[in-house]
Amino acid sequence: MLEIALITIMLISIGFLAAALNPVWVIYKNQGSLGQGYAWKLLGVLIIVFILGYIIYSYSLLQSGIKHIDFVLIFILFSGSCFVLAVVKLSLISIKEIQKINLLERHHTLYDSLTNLPNRVLLNETMSGAIASAKRNKTALAIMLMDLNNFKEVNDTLGHYYGDRLLQCIVPTLKKEIREIDMISRLGGDEFAVILPDTDIEDARIIATRIIDAMKQPFAVDQHELNIGISIGIAQYPNDGIDGDSLLQKADVAMYIAKKNSLGYSVYDLNRDKNSIDKLIVLGKLRKAITNSLLTLYYQPIINLHSGKLYSLEVLTRWHDEELGNICPDDFIPFAERSGVIKQLSLWVLDNAVEQYMNWQKLKLDFVLSVNLSARDIQDETMINDLRVILSKHKMPPSQLNIEITENSMMHESDQSHHILSELNQLGISLSIDDFGTGFSSLAYLKKLSTQSIKIDKSFVIDMLDDCSDEVIVRSIIDIAHNLGQDIVAEGIETKECLERLKELNCSYGQGYYICKPLPQMEITSWLKENHKDID
Repeated sequence: MLEIALITIMLISIGFLAAALNPVWVIYKNQGSLGQGYAWKLLGVLIIVFILGYIIYSYSLLQSGIKHIDFVLIFILFSGSCFVLAVVKLSLISIKEIQKINLLERHHTLYDSLTNLPNRVLLNETMSGAIASAKRNKTALAIMLMDLNNFKEVNDTLGHYYGDRLLQCIVPTLKKEIREIDMISRLGGDEFAVILPDTDIEDARIIATRIIDAMKQPFAVDQHELNIGISIGIAQYPNDGIDGDSLLQKADVAMYIAKKNSLGYSVYDLNRDKNSIDKLIVLGKLRKAITNSLLTLYYQPIINLHSGKLYSLEVLTRWHDEELGNICPDDFIPFAERSGVIKQLSLWVLDNAVEQYMNWQKLKLDFVLSVNLSARDIQDETMINDLRVILSKHKMPPSQLNIEITENSMMHESDQSHHILSELNQLGISLSIDDFGTGFSSLAYLKKLSTQSIKIDKSFVIDMLDDCSDEVIVRSIIDIAHNLGQDIVAEGIETKECLERLKELNCSYGQGYYICKPLPQMEITSWLKENHKDID
């Protein structure tokens, strides 16, 4: 009986080793494409060798009988087979979990969190492939850019919750009106794009008309029925552009014409786009200015209003072109956003400003560097890694960098913004809401967003001594900021009286022409050396 029991244990050991072959094979197939299959293949071969060894040993036991030493060996071999099975099973489980996490991360990178539609990153990848296919097969390709009408009014009157719910409600309608081969993506806010492979202008017109008709129906959002229209711009490859950026630019121009003239949809027409050539010239010059470092960085101090000590320097970008002259940031920055070069501009500013900041550390001044990022930047997952690279390159502590983002850009993309802002916070970078009070302020979003300070827009500060309403707004924002544990910065301080009143209202920090106007690098360096002491 004892011999039968021991032989049974050996057979179970052989069964465990045989059972381990299946997960090893599954892992080998999955890891082979990653160049890691050789080790698992070798393990599978070794397990087969072990199985043969167990079988031979079991046969020898039956032939020669069981000795005392065999008791020990059998239990060691049994333990070994259990160990092998457990290791490969757990390895398979771990690999599947890692693959699941990777798939989720890729999905988060490529898909919009609110609508689950492809985002701008996946749109660009797909568009590159579609253009290459159209070029190879000599077929047409159409791009549609769509923007909802009156969406801003929904956010203004009902709030961002209903705006987000409306976006979710219209997605099935948009999907229903396009073909399976088409891809619809959300670019941000209420802006969508559709790639229409193997589609000429006439077919694109038909699809656009279907979408416009479908969007005329009211959409039920909780207890509200909301009527929302849509404006569509259409551009075609290769007539209107040979790459994704140029096609989207042309579709954007056509969409603007459709919205401005209430046309429903508009096909891009160079003759109607009077500013197209000028825009392309400006875009080319802007790209050249960034590449060749022809832009200039100015810096404006932000001080502690109560101690007078320097708190921060805000980085401002200036552009002077020999032919175009001085170009206002309010003109070229929105253009950079719409034309797709904003990330290139933002990274140039960050890289040069951080490098200069580290040079200033020789002055042994304790202040942080404040840099503005655009709405496009905080919707780009790769921006976080780009920031890490820049900080590492110049050996700048993340805690010395403050990122300023306008209120509207934060509120417009709540979920995506919250994720990226949280990542920046985890990196150690502080965050400010710029131009607070000019957008559609929401205390719920303000509480949710991972920011440390709020900047009161200068439009309220400049006239606060003469306009009671402005002072009430300033006082309210200061109280809100303090109650939420946020620092508060007032922009547009142009007189001593204004500065003193802000101190009375318990405003933490301030900037403006009374303190110091924006200055280029050499002049602000002189200012730092001469005026880093308290400001009267």
